[in-house]
Amino acid sequence: MKKITIILLLAILNLMAFIVGETTIYERKVEFKIVYNESSGGDWFEDFVKKTRRDHGLPINDDFLKDLKETIFDVSEEVDIDPLLLVAIIEVESDFRNIVGLAGEMGMMQIKKETAKMVAEKFGLKEPEEGWEELIWNYRENIRFGAYYLKYLLDKFDGNLRKALEAYNGGKWRKEYAERVLKVYKEVKDYANSGGGG
Repeated sequence: MKKITIILLLAILNLMAFIVGETTIYERKVEFKIVYNESSGGDWFEDFVKKTRRDHGLPINDDFLKDLKETIFDVSEEVDIDPLLLVAIIEVESDFRNIVGLAGEMGMMQIKKETAKMVAEKFGLKEPEEGWEELIWNYRENIRFGAYYLKYLLDKFDGNLRKALEAYNGGKWRKEYAERVLKVYKEVKDYANSGGGG
């Protein structure tokens, strides 16, 4: 009986170590790399965004989808953040819509004017040509400023993704927000690696 108890205890400890390791992976410094496999085939990004936008009754244009994907991937390279993380944040923040939040958050990445100004000052970015309100409809600029803000937060929290995401949201439900983004991030990675559509 004692031997069975010890084996059971060891099994429980191993399971706990696995669970703790799994849930704290985002607590450590994150080194991003491209985690999708382009050779998996399919237009996973286009399929993913089409489904989300279709759910909101929004138009779907192939040129828009191509430009949106290029924007996300170019910006991700510029700030050295996994493009799939940016996809996950946009999915959670706006479902790929150019919207205005209740507290004045703008566009796909739901960035506030004050935050955008701070990011511009910190990273030497220029104010959009038509002013900060351009971030509502200009998804290219919006994603760029949002990604730089995330970069700022990752630097501030020494690469701790969970803390950076909580600060990105900053609201009462920030912990739940971070958890949701991490969940969607995993789903996006799985979706991308499967080539989309399941």
